[in-house]
Amino acid sequence: MDNLEKIKELESKLALYEENGAAKLYYSLNRKMNEMADVMNKNNLGNMTIDDPKDKTFDRLKVIWNDAASIASGVKALGELAGITGDENKDIKRKPFNDRLAENRD
Repeated sequence: MDNLEKIKELESKLALYEENGAAKLYYSLNRKMNEMADVMNKNNLGNMTIDDPKDKTFDRLKVIWNDAASIASGVKALGELAGITGDENKDIKRKPFNDRLAENRD
């Protein structure tokens, strides 16, 4: 690895510390909730073969819906904490609240 490649690698690692991790996590989890909903919407409980012990579809769906409320509550709280505006790029690039406070004290 030459020096230019090493510099680029280090710059990309540094950029991770300059992003708002809470906002980035919020948007990631929000996408996962959409994916979970898509999985659930693809499956019709009335058409499932729940008597087949090898088919674990129902059990997997049950895991999703059992955890859905706690995931949604966590995402909502994370969104409030991160000050989500709906503009993903802007929210992620904005410095975290604690970092902004530290800058104002200087």
